[in-house]
Amino acid sequence: MHLKEITSQGYYIYEAPVRLWHWITALSIVVLAVTGYFIGRPLPSIQGEATFMFWMGWIRLIHFTTAYIFTVALLFRIYWACVGNEYAREMFLVPFWRRAWRKGVISEIRWYFFLEKEAPSLLWT
Repeated sequence: MHLKEITSQGYYIYEAPVRLWHWITALSIVVLAVTGYFIGRPLPSIQGEATFMFWMGWIRLIHFTTAYIFTVALLFRIYWACVGNEYAREMFLVPFWRRAWRKGVISEIRWYFFLEKEAPSLLWT
């Protein structure tokens, strides 16, 4: 018995700038969380010359630099939502008016509250 060979071809829905924005934002959030924790709960002071023990200054510098990177990335994402493909606009123009979208969101919520036995279809559009 010969089985038919099934071939599939992957393709990108989201353009490269959106994927790059996603990873820059994810990394920024992690760095902001870690440095924010250290700013809120500083490390113990170390004896010695202040120029050699400038840890909190470096942590604040990293925190504020990352905040600027995060802000620029968000502004770029807003720009790309205007000039990108239809999926690039999806984050900012949620299709509330589509009945299928609302039905999909409700079924997703029911799935997460264990009210549905099977996972909902992700093809709402």
